[in-house]
Amino acid sequence: MNKSSSLLAFRRIAAFLYDSLLLLALFMIITAVAVRLNNGEAIEHIGYKLALLPVAWFFFAWFWSHGGQTLGMRAWRIKILDNNRKAISFFRAYIRAMIGPVLLPAELLRSVLTKKHHNSEQQWFLGRFERV
Repeated sequence: MNKSSSLLAFRRIAAFLYDSLLLLALFMIITAVAVRLNNGEAIEHIGYKLALLPVAWFFFAWFWSHGGQTLGMRAWRIKILDNNRKAISFFRAYIRAMIGPVLLPAELLRSVLTKKHHNSEQQWFLGRFERV
């Protein structure tokens, strides 16, 4: 096990948990407004819950494409960069945000068990995490 890889994996998990709290607060604000617009009635429709997914994707994509860091990543001093060491594009960030929950466990496990932090496809298309 590579110590720097496992430390980076720990930082990524910690940053994700931090960002999850921020996202939860954003969801609470959006829900409060939506309930107010719904005459104070709870919104039970599954469509509303599904509509929150693009909000989460936009949250991560906007932060990643504007500086390469979310607030949680800034606290844990990690960045997501492209091959030119610049922030990834909004399109790449949005795609990464959409498929991230599916790939995150496998990607973290691979980074802990191998010395490679990322493969060439991820590096080219989705960007890579680096310690700042």
